[in-house]
Amino acid sequence: MLEDLEKKLYSQEKGETIRRANSKKEEKESVESGWRGRIETDFGKSFEKPLSKINQISKWFFWIVMPILILGIAGVGYYLYKYFSINQEINFSVIAPNSVMVGVPYDLEFTFDNRSKSALKGTEFSLFLPEGATILGESDERRVFKKEIGDLEPGSGYQDKIKLVIFGQAQEVKNFKAAVNYYSSLNTLLEKTKNIEISAKESGVKLDMSAPEKVLNNEEFEIIVNYANVSDFDFSGAKLKIDYPSKFLLKESNPILTGNYWEIGDLIKGGEGKLLIKGKIIGSEQTFFDIKASLEANYGSRSYLISEKTASLYIAPSPLSSKIILNDADNYIVRPGETLKYKIFYQNNTDVGLSDVVVNVKLVGEMFDFSSVKTKGSFNSKTNTLSWNAANISELKQLATGASGNVEFTVLAKSNYPIKKLSDKNFVLKAEAEISSPTVPYYVAADKTIGVSNLENRVIGYIVLEPQVYFSDLSLGVSNKGSLPPKVNQPINFTVHWVIRNYSNDARNIDIRAFLSPGVKFTGLIKSNVSSTPAYNERTQEFTWTIDKIGATKGIVGKPVEAIFQIEALPNITQSGREMPLVGNVNLSAVDEFVNLGLNYTANSISTRDLRDSGLDMGKIIVSQ
Repeated sequence: MLEDLEKKLYSQEKGETIRRANSKKEEKESVESGWRGRIETDFGKSFEKPLSKINQISKWFFWIVMPILILGIAGVGYYLYKYFSINQEINFSVIAPNSVMVGVPYDLEFTFDNRSKSALKGTEFSLFLPEGATILGESDERRVFKKEIGDLEPGSGYQDKIKLVIFGQAQEVKNFKAAVNYYSSLNTLLEKTKNIEISAKESGVKLDMSAPEKVLNNEEFEIIVNYANVSDFDFSGAKLKIDYPSKFLLKESNPILTGNYWEIGDLIKGGEGKLLIKGKIIGSEQTFFDIKASLEANYGSRSYLISEKTASLYIAPSPLSSKIILNDADNYIVRPGETLKYKIFYQNNTDVGLSDVVVNVKLVGEMFDFSSVKTKGSFNSKTNTLSWNAANISELKQLATGASGNVEFTVLAKSNYPIKKLSDKNFVLKAEAEISSPTVPYYVAADKTIGVSNLENRVIGYIVLEPQVYFSDLSLGVSNKGSLPPKVNQPINFTVHWVIRNYSNDARNIDIRAFLSPGVKFTGLIKSNVSSTPAYNERTQEFTWTIDKIGATKGIVGKPVEAIFQIEALPNITQSGREMPLVGNVNLSAVDEFVNLGLNYTANSISTRDLRDSGLDMGKIIVSQ
């Protein structure tokens, strides 16, 4: 027992000694580390911990920056308060009618009040106008109107009116934008905006047209135009304009037109009137034509459209009908140099016989070779008109009810396009036929019976590629290696040019392909005067060249499209004493944009026989040993 007690006391004494030693060690380490102060442990015990220099700097930094930060936040808050309070205390309003009449002036009123405690500087009003609206007295091209208001003291305001007019079509909604810009006491540019919709429901002058739905060729008909001022505005300098096709023949009008105008003058509110016109037309049957009436009025020194009305009339099939056909086909596409065979068919659709029938056909088009016309009728080369009557077609003396017949003629299309300038393109051949008789059915109000038909045929274009080959050529900036005549087993360079000329129509999707001959390879030197260049496939020895579009007359007027590349030829023993093939046939395909048909062209292969060097001795084109 005594022995056990001594061991226990010894162990306790030893542990206390170790704890004191550890405590001194920790105290020493804390002193060496520079720490001061006391820190509570998780067990409620404390020990000293000195403050670091970093903590001291952070403490000073906190007390300096925090006041500045607080003042900054306060300043921003004050600025935002002033900004929003000033903006909220500004009143901007715009008053305008929801709907107006076309051509009738109306007021747009705007009010701007400064209800804030600060003065507003440089205040300016802006109005953005849509197409078809203008400020009375201003240019109709002016789309933005600005008005300087100036400075506004607290509690003051500004009010003004602007006189606007809407022109053109009725049943449209016009969108306006109004804005006021000003500088606040904080010298900040602020803006207030308003969007306004105004509907132009109807015109201040109402126009009505009375016209037949359909007419016959050469039959006289009348059109009545009624007008009335349905607004409370007095129009000044009003005039009524009548637009009609060139083939309409005006017989008379009441009141009498000056040209195609009638000067009405002042048209006061409630004022009205009418215009009567009589005439006739000769045009293609089963087609429509328009006659349009438009009324304009003066506003200061300018005249604006107030109202318009259009009548669409149908040309009914004539009692004496006609039809033209070219080469027994519809929509025939003409090719240069070919023979054109025209047939004109006619028929009496009335219940009476038509006597002394005459058929006239006028030819229009630069691609006609008028010297080649062949016909049983007569030909007037001054007017390019063919005619047939009873003298050369006996059936035309009396055309019985329901009877029909035809006349025909041939003419050549020119072999060459008459191109002299860039605009010489898209050629069209026109034939205008008119068949007539002095006999008039009782139900037709005309001095003769007429049937009209027209035919237009487009001429297809033409595109060619010309391959050229040279030995002495610096087009690629280098000299061709080797010498003439070509020698067996000795390489020699040549320069190949592909020159493309496009004639009368634009061409698209151009695709060009050709193979190099055996013993010939591409050196890698190539260029062109368009955005794309030919591509070469070394495995197949094929060149391909794709071009998006080539304009009409390219190479006829101006420079052609051209690509240039260098090849290297190595003659072999079997070619000795002969010319050496260089490039095979060149195949070109494209689409004619005017007639929407494919174009194809094949250029022959080229060899040393085709060298174009100036002063070349033909004996040097043959391969030698």
